[in-house]
Amino acid sequence: MSRSSAPFQPSGPEPAGSPLADERRYPRYNISLPGRFMRDDKLDYPCRLKDISVIGAAMTTSTPLIVGEHLIVYLLHLGGLEGTVVRRTEDGFAMSIQATQRKRDKLAGQLKRLSARGPVSEAEERVFPREPVNEIQTLALLDGTELECAMLDVSRSGASIVTPIRPPLGTEVIFARQRAIVVRHHDEGIAVEFLNQRLDELERYGDGDGSES
Repeated sequence: MSRSSAPFQPSGPEPAGSPLADERRYPRYNISLPGRFMRDDKLDYPCRLKDISVIGAAMTTSTPLIVGEHLIVYLLHLGGLEGTVVRRTEDGFAMSIQATQRKRDKLAGQLKRLSARGPVSEAEERVFPREPVNEIQTLALLDGTELECAMLDVSRSGASIVTPIRPPLGTEVIFARQRAIVVRHHDEGIAVEFLNQRLDELERYGDGDGSES
């Protein structure tokens, strides 16, 4: 069965006696989305979302993790999430989500829109394929720092850049004369997502009715 065929729906409360049972006062949705997470070693690893609420999420990954370690996760359509591993599972891990109330309210709205919209297809996950490129572009930070950086690959939605500077995830930058946000770190530098693409997504899914108009 394709992973895109599973419905998006609340998964129900945690069984009695679970350490998180009393915390799960919010709907928890079974949503499958691709993502990557960064550990304290500043490297990023692939993962896939299994289910999520505004205070916690479960992911699949082949990377072994340690309970208590801090992660920054980036998920398609949801953006960056920060939290701590609370338990390991046979196929991955569960994490708590650390966020302000404003961020939780925003996430709650995103989850409602995604659940109303329906499953994300494999084709959509590849809607902006990355292409290898050998090109130099300017990376500008908000403090005025500018560097000439090589690109590893690029798509309509973002780019992977070779740079010794690794601004924190979520930092806004200007790259190739476009506003962008740092979404992950890798061995050779950073990856950025162009902000105009985030605005396009909000316009497409902001109505919560699954319409593409």
